[in-house]
Amino acid sequence: MKKLMSAVAVCGAIFLGACDSNAGAQNGDTVIIDFAGFMDGVQFEGGTATGFPLKLGSGQFVPGFEEQLIGAEKGESRDVNITFPQNYYPELAGKAVVFKVTVQDIVKE
Repeated sequence: MKKLMSAVAVCGAIFLGACDSNAGAQNGDTVIIDFAGFMDGVQFEGGTATGFPLKLGSGQFVPGFEEQLIGAEKGESRDVNITFPQNYYPELAGKAVVFKVTVQDIVKE
């Protein structure tokens, strides 16, 4: 009986590990996203793209953006809330904005 329980525990751990590896987008994965940025409920110019490839963890976007896409699934939409850095474009510097993001695809690392 002990051997059977040990085998079940090992198989369960393997199965759960496999599930975790497919748990949405992770650092190093490239997400193909559509997004639109809004400040005070109004879409702002230059904050929109379709089919944009973003490698999570690359630091390509402003701090806080990429981290909020960790765990996202293909087809999922999320609101990504960030505050632009003080040294950003003057009209957006230090402003809180919301990006409405849809994950079109995930390319695993």
